[in-house]
Amino acid sequence: MSGHNLQPSVQKFKAFVKQHPHIKDHLRKNHGLIQSYYEKWMILGEDDAFWDTLPEVKSEGKMSKKEWMKQFGVLLQEIDWEDVSKHIDDLNGAIGQIQQIISNVQQDKQERRPPVEYPYY
Repeated sequence: MSGHNLQPSVQKFKAFVKQHPHIKDHLRKNHGLIQSYYEKWMILGEDDAFWDTLPEVKSEGKMSKKEWMKQFGVLLQEIDWEDVSKHIDDLNGAIGQIQQIISNVQQDKQERRPPVEYPYY
């Protein structure tokens, strides 16, 4: 939606939000706040202390490589490797059974084929 079709008060609110990144973060995190923030902006104005009391939103997407690696290391430590090994063994057993079923079906097909009576040269 272009800014030209918006009411002037909505355009001013949009400009206000652009000037205050922490408010923008709140609105991105919870879109349901847009109407209530707009109404507060209309009633309280831009200079009210309410806008300064909003807590900073933690950005989950902007994690440094060092933090990411630390979190990944913690996840690796929490893994029960014995449990993972048991699951892998179970999968290997299931795959072996499937392979056995396939080979049995193939053998059955070969046994059911009638022998060729006239050789083709």
